[in-house]
Amino acid sequence: MNDDFEQETGPGRFRGADWPDGGGDPFDGRLPYAGLFYWAHEKPSRVFPAEQTPDDTALYAAIPMGYTTLALLERVALVTGGRCRRRWKAGGSRAVATPLQQFQLLLPPTGPDGGYLLLGATWPERFAVRDAERLSARTGGRVLVCRPLEHHNWH
Repeated sequence: MNDDFEQETGPGRFRGADWPDGGGDPFDGRLPYAGLFYWAHEKPSRVFPAEQTPDDTALYAAIPMGYTTLALLERVALVTGGRCRRRWKAGGSRAVATPLQQFQLLLPPTGPDGGYLLLGATWPERFAVRDAERLSARTGGRVLVCRPLEHHNWH
């Protein structure tokens, strides 16, 4: 990985749900695992290893229920500068039918008041990564390709 990639994906830019403790920034390509994270209230949680999925009590305390949905996503690829910089092997067979498309593209906030953006992507995986590369080239930013594993009404 080059220095630009390290700077673009490093810690310190995360503005999502600051949970679970010890979790990383979903856009940090240096983490050694694909990892899972939750999406609710238009922002991600911190990413954590699949074998360390938090229990329901901790989840309810960390992500307040409200008129929203809760999705559990797995990182698939990280794109920056219009190029795929990191791919992770799918970690589980937990994927279930959800109202979300089979792959999602997550964009980080732009500017101090910007929010995260989660968009459906084309499938199969190679086309989702291609879409992320094109989007990254157009925006000049990072794009995280994700696979939904679970989806629940969260209210």
